[in-house]
Amino acid sequence: MDSTKDHINDMTYNVKDEFSLNLDKIIEDEFEKAFEILEEIIEYIKRKYGIDYKIPELKMVEDGHSYIGEYSEIENKISFFKKSIKREINRQLGFLNHKEEIKRLIYEELKSLGYTGSISDIQGRGIEYLYVTRNEIFLYPSYINKGDIIEAIARAFIRFIMFHEIWHSIDNSIMDKLIEDSTIKGRYYLLTILKNRELRASAFQVVMYYLANGLHKDVRGYIAAYVNIPLCRNFIEKIDIMKKGSIKMKLNIPYELGLCYGNIIVAKYRSSLEENIDKIIDDLVYLDEKRAIEAIRYYGDNPDKLLDNRI
Repeated sequence: MDSTKDHINDMTYNVKDEFSLNLDKIIEDEFEKAFEILEEIIEYIKRKYGIDYKIPELKMVEDGHSYIGEYSEIENKISFFKKSIKREINRQLGFLNHKEEIKRLIYEELKSLGYTGSISDIQGRGIEYLYVTRNEIFLYPSYINKGDIIEAIARAFIRFIMFHEIWHSIDNSIMDKLIEDSTIKGRYYLLTILKNRELRASAFQVVMYYLANGLHKDVRGYIAAYVNIPLCRNFIEKIDIMKKGSIKMKLNIPYELGLCYGNIIVAKYRSSLEENIDKIIDDLVYLDEKRAIEAIRYYGDNPDKLLDNRI
């Protein structure tokens, strides 16, 4: 779906300068819901890795930032920047104005992958496709409430980012434990992949976003993961070119690799995502850039290993 990014970049957004939205309440609600959903997962991590995990504080900031959310290790605090959230809502509103074109592009990509389902699988009945972008465009599904589309977008995007920042707090606790305890199995390897924190957080946010919204059980939900995988395979080629020094490229490699790896997990497990979550968490704790690239290259070259035409 190489043309998707060009189409999106060419779109004219019909944005609203101001809209009525109680962002404080929405952020607080999503923070509470996230930890309710993560309760058993966090208990598993505490037992498995022997960490003394403390839920971070939540901070809401009026001003904008280059990021929507941010985790502070020193303060153990997650901050959300409300002006940045409003900016992102406007971008998503503009994207939804072109939803029929996007669905057509999705359908064309699915056909090229050998998907034989009907176009009805990706249309209607409450699911829309939003997007996250850095150097690539990744689609992700959302149940959009037509009655209040702005709030629905806000909740979807805040929830998506919330899990990323929460993983940083979990990852930080695990790494602190590793530094203190020399008896932990695999400690040396885990200490060598400290630089891969954004990779792991991005993969986790994709997995948990699907799980929290029940999208792993809905064909119209997890079909977006299949569409993203060819984009991820192309991204690997860009990384190779960059590393060879042929051209200069500014890439946020850990973030995008994490998003890609998370999509592969969703496409691989689909409706059994929840049943395998402990195994997935262990996989993410040990995830490094090399293994992520290998998985993306393998499934990008062999989509039949993931794609089941009966879905």
